[in-house]
Amino acid sequence: MGGWTEYGLAWVCFLAAHIVPATPAIRGRLVSALGRRGYLAGFSLLSLALLIWLVRASGSAPYIRLWDAGGFGRWMVNLAMPLAILCGALAVGLSGLMAGFAIWAGAHLVANGDLAHAILFGGMLIFALAGLARSGVPRSFRPTPLRLLLAVALWIALIALHPLIVGVSPLPL
Repeated sequence: MGGWTEYGLAWVCFLAAHIVPATPAIRGRLVSALGRRGYLAGFSLLSLALLIWLVRASGSAPYIRLWDAGGFGRWMVNLAMPLAILCGALAVGLSGLMAGFAIWAGAHLVANGDLAHAILFGGMLIFALAGLARSGVPRSFRPTPLRLLLAVALWIALIALHPLIVGVSPLPL
């Protein structure tokens, strides 16, 4: 499988994994069965796996050029990603994660000028902004040394893993 079929299937699975557990009755049963931490850990791992599949599937979809961001796009992403990571790592509650995803998606939307990636990052931007509408913008931050260290480690890991997962280096050089 590949192309638009796999990309569409990846989107359906990603959206289903976020819509179905949001149903109060289903979420309640899952939390009862797994505990709150177990539910959050399982949901986080599933979301990450589906996001990786979705990103890889978008790269396998037929390339249909819409615009060319040039070198500016890559620089913008590299400047935006530390901000996105810090927002997600330091903000208290879900709003930081949603704000981080919005920054990530918006920067990548500009930098990737083909149809599949415009759908991916445009869809993720809408998804993150909807989450921000529900949770509100980050209002408080908890900049502990551990959170800062984890943010830096995540940033380094994303740069190192980007070529393996996505297939291209994120570095603008």
